[in-house]
Amino acid sequence: MSAKRFLGFVLALTLVIVCLVAPISVFAQAPQQTAKAPAVWSASELETRLAAIEKTLDAKRQEYGIPGVSLVIVKDDQIIYLMGLGFKDLEKKVPVTADTLFAIGSSTKAFTALTVLMSADDGKLSLDDSPKKYLPYFKLYDPEADAKITIRDLLSHSSGLNRTDLGFAVGTLNREEVIRVAGLAQPTSKFREKFQYQNVMFTAAGEVAGRAQGMSWEELVRKRIFKPLGMKNTDLSVKEMEKSRDFSYGYIYNTDTKKNTRVPMREIPAAAPAGAINSTAREMAAWLRFMLGGGVFDGKRLVSEKGYSEFTSKQMTIGGKVSYGLGWFLRDWNGHKVLEHGGNIDGFNAEVALMPDQNLGFVLLTNISASPLGNDAMKTIWSNLVGEPKNPSLPDLAVTELDKSMVVGTYKLAEANMNIDVSIVDSKLEMTVPGQPKYTLENTGGNRYKLIYPGLEGFYATFRLVKDKPNVIEMYLEQPQGNFVLPRLGASEKPSVPATTGNYDGPHKELIGTYMIEGGVVSIEVAAKDGKVQLIVPGQQPYTLAEKAIDEYALSPLPESQYKVNVKRDTAGNVTALVTTQPEGAFTFVRNASFSAPMSADELMAKVIEASGGERLRKHTSMTTRFALNFIHQGMLGEGTILARAPNMQSTDTTIIALGKRVGSIFEYFDGANGGQDTSFSPPETYTGKQLAGARINADFYGLLNWKMHFKTVEIKRTAKVGEEETYVVVLTPAEGNPITAYVSTKSFLLMRRDTLYSPSDSSGIELPVSEIYSNYKPVDGLMLPFKTVTNSPGQGDIIVDIKDVKFDAEIPDTAFRPKLKK
Repeated sequence: MSAKRFLGFVLALTLVIVCLVAPISVFAQAPQQTAKAPAVWSASELETRLAAIEKTLDAKRQEYGIPGVSLVIVKDDQIIYLMGLGFKDLEKKVPVTADTLFAIGSSTKAFTALTVLMSADDGKLSLDDSPKKYLPYFKLYDPEADAKITIRDLLSHSSGLNRTDLGFAVGTLNREEVIRVAGLAQPTSKFREKFQYQNVMFTAAGEVAGRAQGMSWEELVRKRIFKPLGMKNTDLSVKEMEKSRDFSYGYIYNTDTKKNTRVPMREIPAAAPAGAINSTAREMAAWLRFMLGGGVFDGKRLVSEKGYSEFTSKQMTIGGKVSYGLGWFLRDWNGHKVLEHGGNIDGFNAEVALMPDQNLGFVLLTNISASPLGNDAMKTIWSNLVGEPKNPSLPDLAVTELDKSMVVGTYKLAEANMNIDVSIVDSKLEMTVPGQPKYTLENTGGNRYKLIYPGLEGFYATFRLVKDKPNVIEMYLEQPQGNFVLPRLGASEKPSVPATTGNYDGPHKELIGTYMIEGGVVSIEVAAKDGKVQLIVPGQQPYTLAEKAIDEYALSPLPESQYKVNVKRDTAGNVTALVTTQPEGAFTFVRNASFSAPMSADELMAKVIEASGGERLRKHTSMTTRFALNFIHQGMLGEGTILARAPNMQSTDTTIIALGKRVGSIFEYFDGANGGQDTSFSPPETYTGKQLAGARINADFYGLLNWKMHFKTVEIKRTAKVGEEETYVVVLTPAEGNPITAYVSTKSFLLMRRDTLYSPSDSSGIELPVSEIYSNYKPVDGLMLPFKTVTNSPGQGDIIVDIKDVKFDAEIPDTAFRPKLKK
C-alpha cells in the first residue's frame, strides 16, 4: 500500500488559504527610454483614450470570466474616469457601480504601513524598534531573527518566514494567537536573506501601531486615514460590507467549464491589517489623490515628508529591478517609477497602481479570485495615458521560420543576472526560470510563443535571428511591464546536432554520454566529433575538452580562468557526474544517457510489490491508520485517522491543533465513485477532473497490485540519490492526471520519494509541485509501511507525518466514506 495516501488531504489547504499577495512580474524589467510627458489633451482626445482603455479592459474582463469590475483613474488630482462594468450579482444581473463595495485584499497593507508611519510621526514608535516593545508576547523561532527583527522588517517581508497563513485561515484564533503561532514556525530562509511574503508579520505591524496609539488597529485606520480622506463607506469586515446597499458578491471562474460560482466572503479579523479593507472605486480615488499628493490631501499633510519617503522607498530587493517599500511593490515602466500593490482574497481581486512623476494612478476592483486583469490594466492605462516609446535599439522581428529544436538553449537576462533555459519536453517547448515554476510555450504563429501558466497573461517569447547575424538566435521577451531582448549564450552558430560515439576509441571516451542538471530538465552531452571529445550545450558552439589535471578539463575556446569541468566518480571509478564551473557558479550534471535499466518495468514493479508485502495485502479487506502531523513551517500540529476499505473506498479525518487546542478540521473522502473535501473553514468541495482521477487511484485498496490498471506507461529513467539511498527514478503516467516520479531503492525496492503536480481545485486551474519523502519503514502483518513522511509544497512548506499505529480488517461502515453533515 503506497504511503502517498497519507498526505493528499493537507495539500488542498493551498486552495482555502487566503491569498493576499499582489502578482509579481515573472521577469525583471528591462531599462528602456523614458517616455515624455503627454501634451495637454483636448476633451475629445482624452475621451478617445479613455474609451480605448475601457474597451480593452472590458474585453479582457469577459475573456477572463470576471462578472464585474469597478475602475477609477486619477490624473493631476482629478478623477478622469470612474465606471462600473459588468455585474456585482451575476445571478440576478445587478450591475456594478462606482460605489459598489469590493474586498481589496492585500492592497490593505499600504494603509497598515501608513498607520505605522503616522505613529512614528507622533513619536509613539520608531521603525527600528523591536515589536517586542509593544507586543511582549512576540517571539520568533529563529534566535537571530527574534533578537534583531524590527517593525521595519515586519513591513518589508524580511523575517525569513514563508507564508504562515494557516493560523488565520482556520478562523478560530484571535490576532494575538495568530502572531504567537507564526512565532512557532521554523523559517525557510535566513533573516533578511530574501523577500518572502508574510501576512502575519504585517498583521503584527498593525497591532504594534494600535498598541502604540492606545487603540485597536481598526480604530486607528478609521480615525487617521478613512475619516480625513472622506472614505465614509469603506469598512473592515464582511459583516459591515453586507449591511451596505451596494456591495458585490465574490466568484471563482472555472477555466474548463467557463462557468462562475459564487463563493462565501472570507472574514479575517485575526489578520485584518494584512487584508481586510472593503472599499469602492470612488472612495479609493481619495487614496490615490493622497498618494500622488506626496502625503497631502486637500491641502492638509497627513504624514510627514520623511514618513512618505520611507513609505515609497526601497526596503527589500525582490529580483531584478523589482523591490518592496513599506506596503508597496516598486517597479519601473519605461523609466517611470511605479508603486503598486494587488490584493487577492476569496472571490475578489484588486490592483492599486501609481506613477508619481505623471501624477497618474488607478484602482481596479474585481469580483473574481486571482484575476490577471491588474497587469492588463497597468499596460493599457500607462500606454494610453503616458505613451510607450519604441526602443530603436531593438531590431525588427525576423521573419525566418525557426524549428523548435533550433531555439533550445540558455538565454541571458542581464538585467536580473540570471539564465533562462528553453528545452523540449514531451515535444513541447518549455521555459525554466530560476526559482519559478516551469512555463510551457504555446505557439501563436510564426516564432512567437505564449507563456502558459495558471493566472499568467500577457507574457510572450519570440525567437528570431539577430539582425546582420543570420546564424545567431535571440529571444524577444514581452511582458506587461516592459519588453527586452535576451541573447543566447554562446550562440555564434545554429545549434549543432549532437554527435555520437560512433567508432571513436580515443582519449576520454568514458566521458561520452548525456548528463542532466540536478533537480531539473536541462541536459548537456559529451560527444566525439572530428576526433575530439567535446561538450555540447544546446544552442551553443561545441567546447573541446582539454585535460589539465586528473578529472579536470578546460573548455576550449573559453577562458581557463573562468570555465572548467570536473569529473565525479563512484568508488569503482565509473563516471557519475560532471561539475561545470563558470562565473555564475558551479553546476552538477548527473550522468543519465548511458544508463541502461537493469530490468524491465514489469520486473521492477514485481520487486516493489514483493518488498512491500506482495500478495499478502489481498488477505486484508480494510485498514485503519492513526497519525500525527507537524506543520513545521506553519507552527501548528495535527492528528487524524485514515480509513480504507476494499476495493476502493477511503477517507481521511484530520484535526488541526494550535497552541495546544483544536482549531480546525479537514475531512477528505472517496466512496468508490465520488470524492470531495469538507473543512471547518471553507465551503465543501466535490472533486472533478484531475482531482477525482487522483482520488480514485489513491483509494484503490490494492493499488500497488493493480498498477497496470492505473498507469498506461511505467519507465525506468535513471538512478539518483534520496539522501544516502541510491534509487531508480521511475516515471508512472496515468491515463488521466499528472505523471508521478517515484524514487525506488535499488537495494530494498521500497519507495523512498514521490514527486508530482497537485491540483488543489479544478476551478483554480493551479497545479503545485509536491514532493513526499518516505522513511522509517516497519513491518505490519507482513506488509512494509513507511511510518514517516515529509511532504513539501509551496504553500505549506514541510509537513511531517508520523504514523502512530495501523490495524487491519476492522469493520468500517459505508457512512465513513461519505461527506459529513455540517452542524
